[in-house]
Amino acid sequence: MKLIVNFISKLGVDSVSRLIGFVTLPVITRALGPEGYGQFTYLFVVLSYFGFFIDFGYMSYGTNKICEKNDSSFVIGKIISLQILTALFSTAVLIIVAYFFLDSGKYILLIIFSAVFISQILSIRYYYLAVNKLYYNSVSELAGQIVYAVLIFTVFINYPSVFTLIILSLFQSFVTAFFLFIPFARKNKIAIDLNIKKNLLTLKDAYKLGLASKSEAVTVSFIILCAGFFLNEESVGYYNASYKIYLILLTVVQGLSYTVMPVLLNNLKKPEFRTLNKVSVIFYIYLLTGIFLSAVTFFFSQSIISVMFGEKFSASVQILKSFSVTLLLWPVVMFLSLITLAFNRYNYILFTSVFSALVSVILSLIFIRYFGVYGAGIVLPFVAAGTITVNLYLLKKISYEENFHLRELFSPSAAIREIIKIKK
Repeated sequence: MKLIVNFISKLGVDSVSRLIGFVTLPVITRALGPEGYGQFTYLFVVLSYFGFFIDFGYMSYGTNKICEKNDSSFVIGKIISLQILTALFSTAVLIIVAYFFLDSGKYILLIIFSAVFISQILSIRYYYLAVNKLYYNSVSELAGQIVYAVLIFTVFINYPSVFTLIILSLFQSFVTAFFLFIPFARKNKIAIDLNIKKNLLTLKDAYKLGLASKSEAVTVSFIILCAGFFLNEESVGYYNASYKIYLILLTVVQGLSYTVMPVLLNNLKKPEFRTLNKVSVIFYIYLLTGIFLSAVTFFFSQSIISVMFGEKFSASVQILKSFSVTLLLWPVVMFLSLITLAFNRYNYILFTSVFSALVSVILSLIFIRYFGVYGAGIVLPFVAAGTITVNLYLLKKISYEENFHLRELFSPSAAIREIIKIKK
């Protein structure tokens, strides 16, 4: 019952946050057009590559460590210390390297945008996820969205430009980070240790999940990078408009993941308390959620694009229809990844993520080169299908090593028995 309450409360707050995003997105895209919106997206993606090690999979790593009953202040101190060092390094590299491949205007915008590195350090979402206080993450996101919306309708609407949007995005990220960091920092002491040797040990411990997380990011961001390179910033705008809708809908699945993550991890980590019936219920919740979101996206894609962005973005309709297939498959990918994480198979998570990234890179180069912006839309469905196949193969090995039957995770009868048990 607590699981259901957590999910509903989180989904409710997150829905309000995404609704605010729905309201502001048309204002932004209509003001900047596909080209301006594409330039903002392209700069954001380039920045993410420079900040590769700052947000290095710490959502999964931090949550997992704290769930193992490690001292939360110690874990957070280790992660923040490492992030500070990597942020300093990343900023220095950005200042030097970006100077040689960006024009002066975009270079200045990118340098200003890099202030987001600070907010990434302060965003300790993994702590609230691990201690099952999901509403903190939701409220912080809502606070950031409210501030962002107010600024969009008071500042951006009068001064519409990529520069203004970057500044407002920074405000949003800092508000979100402060809502997460300040409540913890007021009650707990966080020891910052910038000793390089100690931080390298933390990096060594976290690098598999970090590389897995970054590989997942590359899976998506390389598509945008290719669209900007092979096509133009206008094409990036078309793609990202559809991708934004996809992300908003995927929020439902992400809310589900954040809700069940502590339950699933705690349930599977201890063999003596392991109950696979509960896991099978979680699987079917994922599956049904994916089916519903996929159907909504496919049948209403044209209406969604028209209402949100206007006729200038009509090229985004077919891309959004392609994303409906991804919405069907990606919840299964997320479920299988959580199972692998529960058994601490970091090497499997890394392998799967790298595989997904490589497939994305290869297909992006081929599809975008020969099919243009519509080719960009069909990359992720292929990636999702391949990732599910690899995950199932690796989970088969885990089930043998951990002495359970893989089919139990997907058993409809086991799920029904558990639901009946909950009702009683």
